[in-house]
Amino acid sequence: MEHTKEEISKILKRAIKGEEDRFNFYQLLAEKSDDVQAKKILQKLCDDESRHKVILIDLYKKYVSEELGELPEVGIDSLSEIIKKGQEIGKSTEVDLINLAIDAEVAATKYYQDEENLITDPRFKEDFAKLAQEEHDHYDMLIAEREAISGNHHWFSYDNDSHMEH
Repeated sequence: MEHTKEEISKILKRAIKGEEDRFNFYQLLAEKSDDVQAKKILQKLCDDESRHKVILIDLYKKYVSEELGELPEVGIDSLSEIIKKGQEIGKSTEVDLINLAIDAEVAATKYYQDEENLITDPRFKEDFAKLAQEEHDHYDMLIAEREAISGNHHWFSYDNDSHMEH
């Protein structure tokens, strides 16, 4: 089923707003964190979310219009709830902050996977699949960081019994 430009616009604008929201969210979490490694990871996530926003704006210009216009107040619905939790918590443990970031990445991954078929152009599908994969990679990185912060250093590689490095 081919979507209208209006539907495509709405979905892409929500994705763009979601990238902005995650960027701001990760900056907030970095400010609340006392852990140098966690701050470094959160800054990398900020950089990636900025790059994702540029990709989405380019897709918008290609498939909808050169003029982006105003973004919606709410991006990805499930992400909005996670961000609200992040704003409400005070100084929390690193694990609490990382858990919120993990939830944000799950919401983003699902959104891109769900909307991958928005446009029939294979290049669009490829771009959304890449965005979904990068968000999933963020999830994996955050899980590893949470385990390291929690003191769980018993990660093993799949093909042998050696410890994986952090």
